[in-house]
Amino acid sequence: MAVLPRGATYEDFCIYVQDFRGPVSETELDELWERRQKLLGIKFVTGAVSRSRLPLDEQHLTLNERENKLIAEAKAQGRSIEKV
Repeated sequence: MAVLPRGATYEDFCIYVQDFRGPVSETELDELWERRQKLLGIKFVTGAVSRSRLPLDEQHLTLNERENKLIAEAKAQGRSIEKV
């Protein structure tokens, strides 16, 4: 069975659920619809936008790796770096 598209209407949702689960009460359909709407509102922040602003050689690094790289570069320039 195919996944219901993101832009599906309530009627499409009702048909999908009834095909999948058989006869379902109106209140249960309403509850399932509300739950679907809440779940569709969730956004996942992956940090891809902020990583795309970094230099190309740092985009794939973790935060710890970036910190270590910055510390190594500062020490190579003769600066003293101490963690607070």
